Amino acid sequence: MTTEELRRRLLEEIYAGAMAGMGAMILDEDRIRRADDKELREIAAQYGYR
Repeated sequence: MTTEELRRRLLEEIYAGAMAGMGAMILDEDRIRRADDKELREIAAQYGYR
């Protein structure tokens, strides 16, 4: 998966979580948008992506 595909998936996940009542997930939006490839993969691991 490319960096931009991963970024899109993570953003979709946090938006869905925020709409489902887990509003704190939206706090990661800026972090995901600004992350370089390495940091994005670290964030993805925190969200359970392999």
